[in-house]
Amino acid sequence: MEALAFLEGHKRMCHSYSNCDGCPLKYKPCLASNWMKLDADKVFSMVKAVEMWSKANPIVTNEMKFRKLFGDDAVNSILALHPSDIKRWLAEPYKERES
Repeated sequence: MEALAFLEGHKRMCHSYSNCDGCPLKYKPCLASNWMKLDADKVFSMVKAVEMWSKANPIVTNEMKFRKLFGDDAVNSILALHPSDIKRWLAEPYKERES
């Protein structure tokens, strides 16, 4: 696991647990403690715990949820809209529009 991925995963994991209740790192050294003074085995176990948690809890974006609900074609059509098109359509509500 790369350092940046580890830090992002650790941040996500810390934000998902309140007051460290149920956190996999509760009894292991956490980044909140002074982990720089730990030996390599403890740091390695901490990295493995964060990596396992990150794999079990992947990032889910709103776009992923939308694609699952409506399909790729609908989402691609929505993403293809340009704000100037929407503004023009709203400004000219009674004109006949070209498709």
